[in-house]
Amino acid sequence: MVIVGGGPAGCAAAIAACRKELRTLIIERCDTPEPSACAGWLGPAAARVCQDCGVDAAAAGVKFSGMRLRSWDFKQCVEVDDPELEGYVVVPAKLSRALLKAARKSGANLLRPVTVERLDLGESCATLSLSNGRRVEGQVVLIADGGVSQTAGLTRLGPAWQVARVHTCAAATYKTKGSRGELDVVLGGGRGLRLATITRGRAGIRVTLRTHDNTSPAVEQLKTFVEAARAAGVLPRGFDAAPVEMACLAGVALEMESHVSKRCLLIGDAGGFVAAFSNEGLYPALRSGRLGAETVAGALVAPVLQDELATFSSTWRADLAEYLRMPNTDLGLLLPMVFNNPQMSRRVARAFLLGQAF
Repeated sequence: MVIVGGGPAGCAAAIAACRKELRTLIIERCDTPEPSACAGWLGPAAARVCQDCGVDAAAAGVKFSGMRLRSWDFKQCVEVDDPELEGYVVVPAKLSRALLKAARKSGANLLRPVTVERLDLGESCATLSLSNGRRVEGQVVLIADGGVSQTAGLTRLGPAWQVARVHTCAAATYKTKGSRGELDVVLGGGRGLRLATITRGRAGIRVTLRTHDNTSPAVEQLKTFVEAARAAGVLPRGFDAAPVEMACLAGVALEMESHVSKRCLLIGDAGGFVAAFSNEGLYPALRSGRLGAETVAGALVAPVLQDELATFSSTWRADLAEYLRMPNTDLGLLLPMVFNNPQMSRRVARAFLLGQAF
């Protein structure tokens, strides 16, 4: 099995494949991959998968317990305490390095930094021509090189960012010293979704904003948001980090026509596996990677390989669809109750962090 992309999805797939005693090769374009769908935090489900992969989430970040829900104007705030609402504020690159180390320890081979320039999907194997002049072959290719995957474009499958309803989001990181982990979720009303997260950890503060408002660029909306947060005392006055804009893949997996092509599967960001409500992509990346590897292991001993690969579509939906789906309710109408009704605030917090239905 050849895995294109050494981020969380690719590493989880490699570890699962090696446990099935499959010869596994990871092709990574960067020296140190950094998961683009990481909003700076891990929920409990992602932490458990990391642990099973041999990676202690605490080594890549700091634990938080509970969370704050804030109104968009910062005039209302509620602390939500629940023993299940805990996780880790992490440094994405540090977590990615730990997962890649665990994948190699499990027995996966690694080629980096190198890119795939051509992908030939033959009747007996897939052949990948690489930027370093080498050619490698595999029975199946797992594509895990991000939402703007170039490798997906070499198949009949398009990358996740080409889905028509993809919006943009923006993030900014402010380096400061901290000793504890904290997670704030800022909820906006109105017809279109507006949601921001503020994470505080040992490495600094990260603000991520997603919006369906296309009247101005996401980076400009983030700048306005940061100014309001500083004025309200929620962010420090020195917060002046330059924002970065990126594709928002929240919920995109549910809208993609297929994740299966000839001898290929899309996993992680490349398959749009990002939660619609929280914009959290690490747990779906890890889980889709593992499910992809398990599907491949079954396909390699099946009478018809492609027929077994096709089962990935139903497998991931049965496992991940509920986590990825947007809550079936109008959040804007619920906002007044979120800050005045403890039961409602708890339901919103659990939907955000645990992927549960309202």
